[in-house]
Amino acid sequence: MISQFSGAIGQLAHSINREDQSGIRDEYFSFLSSEKVYTCSDYYISIHGTITGVRDTNYRSLIKTPDKLIKILHKGDIQNPQKLLDGLFFIIIYNKKARTLSLWNNRYNCTNCYTFEAKANGASTLFFSNNIINLVKVMKRIDHKVEPDFGAIRSFISNGFTMTESNQIKGIKKILPCFLISKNIDTPAVWRHHADTEFTFERKPFTNLEKKLDEYESLYQKSISSYLDYNKSQQLGTLLSGGHDTSFTLIQASKVYPKPVHAFTVTFPNWPWDEGSYAQNICQKYGGDFHPIPFYPKDLDLIVSMVRGNQEPVVGSSLPLHKLGKEAKQHVDILLGGDGGDTLWGEYYPVGELHKWVCHLPVVLREAVYQLSKAMVSLTDWERFWELKHVAKLFTTDNYYSHFMRNLCTYRHFSLEYQAKLLTPEVFNQNIPAPIYEVPFTKENFSEALIEGKLYNAFYTYQSFSTHRSIEHFGTKFYLPNINKDLMDFITTLPESWVNGGTTFHRLTNNKTINRRFHKMALSRYLKKEEIYNRSFDIPWYKILKPRTHALELLKTRLKKRGWYQEPFIDKLFEEFKAQEAKDYELLELKHHGYRIFTLLSLEVWATEFLDMRLTESFDDGVNLEDYLANS
Repeated sequence: MISQFSGAIGQLAHSINREDQSGIRDEYFSFLSSEKVYTCSDYYISIHGTITGVRDTNYRSLIKTPDKLIKILHKGDIQNPQKLLDGLFFIIIYNKKARTLSLWNNRYNCTNCYTFEAKANGASTLFFSNNIINLVKVMKRIDHKVEPDFGAIRSFISNGFTMTESNQIKGIKKILPCFLISKNIDTPAVWRHHADTEFTFERKPFTNLEKKLDEYESLYQKSISSYLDYNKSQQLGTLLSGGHDTSFTLIQASKVYPKPVHAFTVTFPNWPWDEGSYAQNICQKYGGDFHPIPFYPKDLDLIVSMVRGNQEPVVGSSLPLHKLGKEAKQHVDILLGGDGGDTLWGEYYPVGELHKWVCHLPVVLREAVYQLSKAMVSLTDWERFWELKHVAKLFTTDNYYSHFMRNLCTYRHFSLEYQAKLLTPEVFNQNIPAPIYEVPFTKENFSEALIEGKLYNAFYTYQSFSTHRSIEHFGTKFYLPNINKDLMDFITTLPESWVNGGTTFHRLTNNKTINRRFHKMALSRYLKKEEIYNRSFDIPWYKILKPRTHALELLKTRLKKRGWYQEPFIDKLFEEFKAQEAKDYELLELKHHGYRIFTLLSLEVWATEFLDMRLTESFDDGVNLEDYLANS
């Protein structure tokens, strides 16, 4: 969200904006917004972002008068009225007569709002804002202790993102997709959602392939054009790696947008996995304007800007994309991306294949499968067998379905065993909080849950979260055409044979020649076989971090001073990282500590800015990392 807002309902409501007498204020409600606030009889309504569709034909004619539409839905008998709306929006509704507040989040992202609930005189006050710093300031005004939430910190350390709604500051929560919060002045806030009704996976056969491909393209183009209808663009851009999803996004955007589409690609000079040449070929083929964004070790100096823009510690491809967002702002006002396609097309199909073979086995035989995978790692040192080893270990427990997605996503970062060595007992003994809604895994729904669970619990809170935040931090709107209800419904009704094919060996070893069969057919309408390429946007953190040797030493010192970590293990981790080398042909996810070191760096910068409140000025200009870490 590019707009800004802060508000509160309850006895302490005026603590949110005590210095500013503008906005809306009554005895128990206070609200400030950079967007227009509609007054509709007894209602104040504030819409952030855009409503791009109405999923109920009874209300569709009201989309051009969104304040009236929202009031009607709010007054109706619908349990989760926000599910009838489509788009990237966040809606604040205050009924001044009833003194009730409703916060509606869209079904697609969790970048819009944080909340904090405080009690006074037996009643609760709900504070809400899209800026965590505002909530921290409120905590200090009302003498509420600002302290770390070690469970949420463990969630980040475990996965490289925060799967739960809980922030690393105790008491602060973000509103997840599909959620609605309601609150009156007397009772605690009530959280409701419709996340459990978003997917049905009613897969159906089809006979006319060309007609089905036409339908797919039509839905994809409609996803882009519907967004652009409500978000006018003078210059449109897209992220482009040259892989399946970003290539398709550029191709379809060029069909619905009348000007050349700008294409932005993060490149890693002198790294064999650099995507620049693939992306440039696709861009030139479809008349785009190509912008390579080289990423170097010196660009680590943007990490303070990234953390402040995201307001949470983040890892993954976050920092390179943050630099891209800064550069893209000079050329475009809206950016598209291909993210989410891998998830919808079942990227974790090797996990599903292994489950199919081991779900009927007793623990002793599942343990034998794990030992075999370890032996294959020792024999070959192949990255794919490292992945297989990680997954096979998950199936060695009695109840491996519990928190399966969370445990699966530890592969780049700190597993439970790592955390026991890394963290002090005070931190490690705090349980990782489960998300307020966690997609359940069972033997019967396992393959579907890998898609739904990855999307809801590990995409919206991870790649989607940080990319939205970084792009929009610089004032550019961001949209993912894949993350569209109609398009997602289409993909999840295709027969499994058109999603991922191949033999058991192909699937277990994550062979890229057999995945995404239907999507590749759509791409083959435009690209040659050799141009349809799987790109994995991995970040060579070992190449980026290693040249900054002094920064690494300073980080190690800062981590020890933080007091959350066991010092001998910190020394061991950094020494091992110095000695590690990577082969040119392999991805860098499991075997090296690069992601783990960057995870700790991101968390330390976040703790400095948001927990210690040592707020850096002019951070978007870049802050020398060595100077920053030396300033203890």
